[in-house]
Amino acid sequence: MKIIKIKKGHNLKISGKPSNKIFNVPESTNVTFHPARFKSFKTKLLIKENDYVKVGTPIFFNKNNSEVMFISTVSGNVKDIVYGNRRSVESIVIENDKKYKLYTLDINKSKETLLKSGLWSLIRQKPFSKIPDSKSSPKSFFVSSVPTEPFAVDNNFLFRNIDNHLQKGIDVLKEIFNCDINMGISEKSEFSELKDINFYKINSLHPAGNVGVQIHHIDPIKNADDTRWYLSMQDLNRIGYYFENNKHFNYKYYSIGGNGVVEASYYKTLIGTPIEEITKFSNKNIRFIAGDILNGCETSQQNSIDYYDEVLSVIEASEKREFLGWLKPGIDKYSLTSTFLSKIISNNKSKLNTHLNGSVRTIIPMGNWESVLPMNIYPEYLVKSILCKDIDMMEKLGIYESSPEDFALCSFICQSKVEVSKIIQDGLDLIIEEI
Repeated sequence: MKIIKIKKGHNLKISGKPSNKIFNVPESTNVTFHPARFKSFKTKLLIKENDYVKVGTPIFFNKNNSEVMFISTVSGNVKDIVYGNRRSVESIVIENDKKYKLYTLDINKSKETLLKSGLWSLIRQKPFSKIPDSKSSPKSFFVSSVPTEPFAVDNNFLFRNIDNHLQKGIDVLKEIFNCDINMGISEKSEFSELKDINFYKINSLHPAGNVGVQIHHIDPIKNADDTRWYLSMQDLNRIGYYFENNKHFNYKYYSIGGNGVVEASYYKTLIGTPIEEITKFSNKNIRFIAGDILNGCETSQQNSIDYYDEVLSVIEASEKREFLGWLKPGIDKYSLTSTFLSKIISNNKSKLNTHLNGSVRTIIPMGNWESVLPMNIYPEYLVKSILCKDIDMMEKLGIYESSPEDFALCSFICQSKVEVSKIIQDGLDLIIEEI
C-alpha cells in the first residue's frame, strides 16, 4: 500500500468543531433545489408548477449534458419555481406530502440506469470539477475517505454509525466502468477491508484530503481530455443503497460547525431541507457558508445546502474595526508566518474572524503560497498567466491539475489578500470557453 506524506499545508485551529453526535432532523414540509448555484449550468425543467412528482422523478437537467437527470427527493406537488435574471431557474420548491411514493425504474447495472436514476449526477470529473459527459468513460475513480478541510465529515465515525453499502457501490462502478477505484484512507481506517479497490494512506494535514491533491500524487492529469472521476463516500454509499434496495436514499448527513451554531454536530437531513429548519443558530450577525470556510460559497438560511456539499459552516461576522491593529505584537492574531507573536505559541490563543485586515495589494513574491500547496506547481506564475489570459502558459504550468479548493490555503495565507482560488476558477472557466 502506497503512503502519501503531505508536508506542506495547515490545519486551521478554529472554534466550533462538530461533536461526534448524529441528530435526526424532522421531515421538512418543503424541499428546495437551486439549479442556479451550479456553475456553467443551463437548466432545462421537466416539471411545472402544481405537477405531482415522486421520489426519483427527474425534475431538471443541464442542456449541455441532457441525459444526466436531477431528481426529486420527496413525493408531492411542485409548489413554486423561482426565476432569476434572464429566466435562470433560481429555485424549485416541492411540497412534501410525506408519503414518499417511488418513481418506478428498471434496476440493472448499466450507464442508462445511473443516468435516469439521477445517480450519475453524483459523479464529477477532474479537471473542471463538473459532471462527466454521459457518453464518456473514466480512466479511474477517486474517493477520499479522509477530507481534511475545517469541519469536515469524519467518515470513520460516520460509517460506524450508519448503514454501510460501500462495497455494493464499488461493485456496481466496477461492473459498469471496469476501471481502477482509488481511495485515500487514514492510518486507522474503517475501510481497509473493502475489496476491488486501491488504497493509499494519507496523512491528515490539509489539503491532503482533497481529491485533486491525491490525483496529483497518484495519477497526474496530462491534458483536458485526460480525466479522472470522483465522488464522496456518502454518494458512493447512496449508489450502493440504490442497487441493494431498489430505491433512493434521499437523506444526507451534514457536518455543521462554527461559532454561529448552537450545537455543532452531525445532522441527518432530507436532501433539499432549508438550512433554517435543520438546527438552531445564534442571534448574532452570522454568515452561512455552504461548504468549508476556506472554499465554500456564502448562502442564506432560507436556501438548502448546495448539492455536493456535506459541510455547513456558520460563523459570526465581525464588524468592529481594530484601531492600529498592525502596530500591536499580535498575540491573539492568527498567523501562518512570523508577522505576529502568535506564531510562536502556535496560534493556540488566537481567534479567527471575518476581517480582511487590509486592502488588496500587488502580488509580492514571498513564498507563502508555495509553503501551503503540496503540489509540483508554481502557483504565483500560474496565477499571473491566468490574469494575462495566456492559455498556452496556463497549460504548461498545470492548470488541468488545479482546483480552487486546492489553492484555498494560498488565499488564506496571502500577504496581498489575493483571491487565489477565484483566479484559479477563472482560469478553468476560460479554458472551458476555449475548448
